[in-house]
Amino acid sequence: MKVIETEITPFVTGPVHLDMREDAYLSSPYHAKPAYHKHPELQLTLILEGHGKRIIGSEVTDFKSGDMVFIGSNVPHVWLSDPVYFEKDSKLKSKVITVYISPAVFQNIFELVEQNDDLKRMVGEASKGINIYGKTRSIIAEKLIVLSSKTGFEKVVGLLQVMSIITRSAEKRLIMDQQPTESAPYPDRLVQVLKFMKDNLHRQITLDEVTEIACMTKPSFCRYFKSRTQKKFSQYLEEIRINEACRLLIETDYPIAEVAHLCGYNSDSHFCKVFKEHMGKSPFRFRSEVPTHSC
Repeated sequence: MKVIETEITPFVTGPVHLDMREDAYLSSPYHAKPAYHKHPELQLTLILEGHGKRIIGSEVTDFKSGDMVFIGSNVPHVWLSDPVYFEKDSKLKSKVITVYISPAVFQNIFELVEQNDDLKRMVGEASKGINIYGKTRSIIAEKLIVLSSKTGFEKVVGLLQVMSIITRSAEKRLIMDQQPTESAPYPDRLVQVLKFMKDNLHRQITLDEVTEIACMTKPSFCRYFKSRTQKKFSQYLEEIRINEACRLLIETDYPIAEVAHLCGYNSDSHFCKVFKEHMGKSPFRFRSEVPTHSC
């Protein structure tokens, strides 16, 4: 089975991200359908509703509601809902909470905290997949459901506490006897496009440029992009420009005109108009309310 080599970080806003999804069937994150894939981010998955097969490395196992797994960096995986979920008149629903953590987060912890041998060992074991069960699973499930409605620092702290619970618990077992063997991956074209977009926000980005990177025709690319992100290319580009503008307004004292320029807007008035449409207030007011506002 070929594995897609992708990343989660380009799709989200921070190094620690919690995603709760409810669909007719389980699909891989930011894919239109289930895909056998791997990514650098570590992943904690809790199945709230649903059943089927999960593949982690070369291990194929049934999953059902309550299944909880923590996997390490670049471990190939996919959750496949049973065929009944794909039937035309099916009313079944699948619901999952997934946490993604950049490896850099753990590296920073290892450097800052001296007594981290247990955490380091647990993160290393995650390369073989860790199945979490018993009371530990119930405790973590409750915390994840609560954290799904939290934001910012509170969510990050809560998720790191979850990692601490996993580290200390004896109610966990390895899924694989050894690390999965490497198969020839093929790159995720959308990740390459998103990286290009984020690296070039300061200038105009054309559809011609991104379709060339994706090696697709314009119509094919537009369908592909919307199926993966649920947004049109122009809409997605505008949103990441505004997100970057929010960051600059919060973290720097650059003049509004400079912020507009760095985010790819040639006209200050157009930037202010688009910003207000997205944020409900002008960039001037947004900046003045930074202490009580998060973007």
